[in-house]
Amino acid sequence: MNDLVVDTTSGPVHGFLDREVPNWRGVPYGRIERRFRPAAPVGPGPRADATRWGPISWQVPIYSGMSWQVVYEDSVEQEDCLNLNIWSPAADGGARPVLVWLHPGAHVYGSGSSPSMDAWVYAARHDAVIVTANYRLGPWGWLYLGDLDPDFSDSANLPVLDQIRLLRWIRDNVAAFGGDPGNVCVFGVSSGGSDVGTLLGAPSARGLFHKAALYSGNAESLVSGDEAARRAERFMTAAGSLATTPSALAAVPNVGVRHIHRKLLRSDGRVHYEPFVDGTVVPRPPLESVADGLMADVPLLLSVTADEARAYDIFSPDTVDKMYAERSGPDVGSDHDKKVEFLTEKLYYEPAERLLTAAHKAGGRGWWQMYDYSPTVSPIAQNPLFAGKAVHGVDQPTLFIDPQGSEGTDVDRAVGAQQQAALMGLARDGQPGWTPWSPAAPVPHRIGP
Repeated sequence: MNDLVVDTTSGPVHGFLDREVPNWRGVPYGRIERRFRPAAPVGPGPRADATRWGPISWQVPIYSGMSWQVVYEDSVEQEDCLNLNIWSPAADGGARPVLVWLHPGAHVYGSGSSPSMDAWVYAARHDAVIVTANYRLGPWGWLYLGDLDPDFSDSANLPVLDQIRLLRWIRDNVAAFGGDPGNVCVFGVSSGGSDVGTLLGAPSARGLFHKAALYSGNAESLVSGDEAARRAERFMTAAGSLATTPSALAAVPNVGVRHIHRKLLRSDGRVHYEPFVDGTVVPRPPLESVADGLMADVPLLLSVTADEARAYDIFSPDTVDKMYAERSGPDVGSDHDKKVEFLTEKLYYEPAERLLTAAHKAGGRGWWQMYDYSPTVSPIAQNPLFAGKAVHGVDQPTLFIDPQGSEGTDVDRAVGAQQQAALMGLARDGQPGWTPWSPAAPVPHRIGP
């Protein structure tokens, strides 16, 4: 049989060669039959053409007045967006490590086919199988209406359930693509990294992944059930005459849902969409579950950038000042750099250490790294506000750069090679190549020139 045609639980899929590497795109792993409901499984169908990107989730802005175009211009947005993309050196029954990428975007934008990352490099240069995916974002995924209408009580943490369904599909199918279903490493940047942190606290995800890497993410980006209910109430209030009940909201056209989101942006400045402790999908705060050993057999890599919080300067000149005051910074008279340093510590370094501490308590192993470089290939790094600082998000381009290619500078590629070696060390051997974190040696390993 043509080795670009692979039989899956979704039916046979016919891929193509992406720069000589076998690639399958837009493969369905679930089906959205009803808005605000858990996805349904996908049954076998006729042979599918897997040579084009599948639809992505509807995209909405993160802040009022800001436009974030991080997907391909010809991307198709729709609710039924549960599909994945796979690159593999060969669909030959090999047992290669499997990498699963969860994309960034503050849970409101982004996709598994973003032009800002090129997953091809891991199959082409590291003999690994890599999977990227789309799942629900914004109000289509994160809005919980169960407290307003018991008929929606099964709608908690739908994107987490989407990601668990993705991992089950990988478990059942990746061997046919040359991957080892018993050696799956999930990794993500920013909100994608925090999605990994949430999965660490989801009992139904146990056994579906075996290593985890969080880049500028944490296991603490969850809210309470009460806060999830308040957010749903605000959304319904903003809906006005468009929908007066959750059932009516489920029938509002997608442009109407976008309108409600933008209406909230105008009044609140930002609308947050985050997982919450629902008692079932995420029964309690993930840090507690990790400390009690839920994922003690999952080695962790925690990565931060050297100057994470300086990225908030992009929103407004006084954002850092406001965030510093909200978090009771010790000296309101501190200069800007000191405030950024304080926020970086509070929002990124300390959560990373708390997760490493919890894993260590349970007998697990974790490694801490600091990315200390401003690559020329990062659009974020080119913003003059950041003056060569290693701010939040600058590490993603080199995480996916081709070390043997011509993109970027020699230093960009060398730094990318360091990042990729650490991730592949974790994925392949369960350790990235330096001493594990411990309370006695809580120092990060530096990635940089």
